[in-house]
Amino acid sequence: MKTANLKISLSVAMMLLTAPFAKAQVSHGGSPLFNHSESQVERVVLPTLDNDAYLQQDMNVAKGASPLRVGVMQDLHLSSEDGGIVTTLKDGTRVWRAAIESPNATFVTVHFSVYDIPEGAQLFFYDKSGDFVLGAFTKENTLDGGIFYCQAIPGSVAMIEYQEPASVAGEGKLVVNRVCHGYKDIFRQMEDDTKGRLGNADGTCHINVVCSDGNDWRKQIRSVVALNLVIGNYSYMCSGALVNNTRKDRTPYVLSAYHCQEDDAHATASSITTYFCYQTYNCSGTAAPTNMSITGFTELAKTPYSTGSDFFLLRLNGSIPDSYKPYYAGWDRSNDAPTVGCCIHHPGGDVKKISFNKSVSKMSGSYSKFLRVGWYTGSSNKGVTEQGSSGSPLFNSDKRIIGQLWSGSSACDYMAGTDNYGRVYSSWTGGGSRDTRLKDYLDPIYSNVSVLDGIDYDGTEEGIDMAETRELKVYPNPSRGMIYFDVPEIGMANYKVSDLSGRVVMEGRTVLSSDVQAVNLTGLHPGVYSMTLYTSANAYAHTIVISK
Repeated sequence: MKTANLKISLSVAMMLLTAPFAKAQVSHGGSPLFNHSESQVERVVLPTLDNDAYLQQDMNVAKGASPLRVGVMQDLHLSSEDGGIVTTLKDGTRVWRAAIESPNATFVTVHFSVYDIPEGAQLFFYDKSGDFVLGAFTKENTLDGGIFYCQAIPGSVAMIEYQEPASVAGEGKLVVNRVCHGYKDIFRQMEDDTKGRLGNADGTCHINVVCSDGNDWRKQIRSVVALNLVIGNYSYMCSGALVNNTRKDRTPYVLSAYHCQEDDAHATASSITTYFCYQTYNCSGTAAPTNMSITGFTELAKTPYSTGSDFFLLRLNGSIPDSYKPYYAGWDRSNDAPTVGCCIHHPGGDVKKISFNKSVSKMSGSYSKFLRVGWYTGSSNKGVTEQGSSGSPLFNSDKRIIGQLWSGSSACDYMAGTDNYGRVYSSWTGGGSRDTRLKDYLDPIYSNVSVLDGIDYDGTEEGIDMAETRELKVYPNPSRGMIYFDVPEIGMANYKVSDLSGRVVMEGRTVLSSDVQAVNLTGLHPGVYSMTLYTSANAYAHTIVISK
């Protein structure tokens, strides 16, 4: 096996945002130059791991005991001084390529301990066929601490391509330090068509969310995400949901389960990739998108099941693109008797499923912070949960989240089993401090409301009509990129910029204050664009001109 010391010099184009938010791994479009030239790239081969041995270890892991383990982390140090291949194009662009292979892996992810990138270049990842492409990644993708990691790439080979303009040659540096070897089949086509392309759910009783069963829950379905976490030496899968807050500013809060970010050694997750829209295109289909993701998070609050309700609240680093169509689900923190609704989840890391419960009730005694859910059995069954569903939301009949999955015994071959969900009611005050309760984040304006409805990515909520778009006063216009505007609102706002063809070329998030309302669009090429600003109550739009 080959192991190399590889230090990669990088420069990457930057699209600046205005507010000082941590950066996130959202690709900016574009295409690699050599994604069908695998044979020309030097390949670094990692030690072969025994997939079956890890699968055997997992056989006796109970749901709720831990998140779903799907991969093993391997150490690697790669540097451009003695690995990869460099091609210089006629215009002076320097293209560096390398391939990392983890034999027999079902997927791989690449982690960077150094990600120091100036403006001007692009970084791509793709599988060995060139059909699956991630990127371009830019300076904007730098995570806190100057690190970076990509989402999972299907198959055993990860191709890396870096395009560096001659004007910034040698100004950046990238160091690869770890690679995840996937041993569970969460990305490749399943032999059993009832299971879906992105996972290996054990049971076949699960219902794809695109089926007609989910018609009354379309918005709530868009709030549910799959989480891929690196904890110590392993990679895991769980479920979670975007949640609304009383400021209604679309802060990307995700509610999941405490045990999803903790292994036996009580090690906190070092990285989390959040996957959106992991669902089939039709009811019986298996194909699904696999590259809509955000990497990077900030831990906010949590309590374990031993002393609390097993909840975990995190904030994604950066804004969620409108193209993901995120929905921020409502919640119910009241102590009222719970009503029957549904659970939306990713069993086994599989494509998104919806399960309808038959009963839900408060538990008592030492389990008073949890709800117990029962499922339909036999031919009446409408789905259950399994490992990988952990952290998924339980909705009541009013389509508000009332809990997140902790543990249980239900399975497609044991429909009579029950599941336990940590109560939002209990998580609200949690352990009594900001980092052990929900209320500081989900009610930042101290409204003291007991229930809150959800809000859509464009700001649409009950009682608000976003059909009428107001004029956005912009200055200067034309501009070289720094755009100032004036709206009679303060707080968080999303924006998107489209070219004349209607293609979204930039989107992000900014802060509206009484002093400064601005967006930095210096990453745009000169031309005419349409800019739309979404606040919690209104949409504002105007045509802008970017000059040289």
